[in-house]
Amino acid sequence: MTDFEKTMHHDGRLYGWSMLIAICAFPVFASFSFGIWPDFGIIWPSVLTMWILMASYVLSEMIAFPPILGPGSLYLTYITGNLQNQKIPCALSAMSIAGIEAGTEKANAVSVVAVAVSSITTTVIIALGILLMAPLTPVLNSPVLAPAFNNVVPAIFGALAGMWLLKELKVSAASVIICLILLQVLHIDLQWVLLGGIALTVIAARIMYQTGFISKN
Repeated sequence: MTDFEKTMHHDGRLYGWSMLIAICAFPVFASFSFGIWPDFGIIWPSVLTMWILMASYVLSEMIAFPPILGPGSLYLTYITGNLQNQKIPCALSAMSIAGIEAGTEKANAVSVVAVAVSSITTTVIIALGILLMAPLTPVLNSPVLAPAFNNVVPAIFGALAGMWLLKELKVSAASVIICLILLQVLHIDLQWVLLGGIALTVIAARIMYQTGFISKN
């Protein structure tokens, strides 16, 4: 590795572990202070579901993205978040504007700058939002705007889900039907619906591919 890459790995690991400790510090401190700990007997199905959802996704990211972003920007991206929607487009756009091929040392340097500027911009916008939250609260809670803000979360999740649902409509329809049956007909708890829905959707998709109901292309 070049000296630049060695420095990026050293600093990236240092700041990555520091951020992980900082993120975990508050809930651990609060649990110790108030004597309130999570009931793992209740939350473990949801934790297991999240692990299953994210395991293959994260592993594939760790294989696919380092050659594109380089080590420095990858560490910075995982610390600040929003990889696919913001950081990778910024890095690729910066490399394209600079006319640099991905995977080179110059591309790594450019992507670090692009991701850093993107992270700073996001942080500044969030900070401004927090500062302006108090004076704007009466406006945001007005009868005209309140209904819109009450539906922000459903709108965001609907938009995110729509992107994935439309990629493979038949599998998505099977998944929705399976989850509705488990939830509404069999009245199974939501965390088990998520876990069982994933497994049954994989089985259903496998059957549809093998029977030719869905093209393998």
